[in-house]
Order: sequence, then C-alpha cells, then structure tokens
Amino acid sequence: MKSLKSLVALVAIVAAGVAFAAEKAENKVAGCCAKAGKEGKTCSHACCVEAAKAGNNCAKCGGSGKVEKKAESKK
Repeated sequence: MKSLKSLVALVAIVAAGVAFAAEKAENKVAGCCAKAGKEGKTCSHACCVEAAKAGNNCAKCGGSGKVEKKAESKK
C-alpha cells in the first residue's frame, strides 16, 4: 500500500512538471525573428510573415505558440 501511494505521488509530480514545462515553452520566438527584433526590424521570411499575420510564431523556423504583444508604455 505504501508503494502505491508513492507511485501516485510520483506520477502527480511528473504531471505537474510536464504541465509547467509546456506552459513555459508555449511561446517561443524563432531565431531569425529574434535576431531581426534585436536589430529593430521584423523578419522578412515569407513563412514568418504568414505566421505573424495569423498571430503565431513561425513553426518552420523553430518558433511555437502565439506572438506575445509588447505592452505599450504610457508617457
């Protein structure tokens, strides 16, 4: 009975870890888009432009999830 409780606890911990990791890696910007962003530009790859129009990061270039909108700073 003790090993059953241990097994259930272990499964719960693993499931929580996987859920946390999935949330953290949900929005990943593709490398080409990140490089262009550092230069103050937007990526010009056709696949990235199409994905951005749909509000997503380009999966073909290594991104995933939705594009995060930057909060406008009020002055």
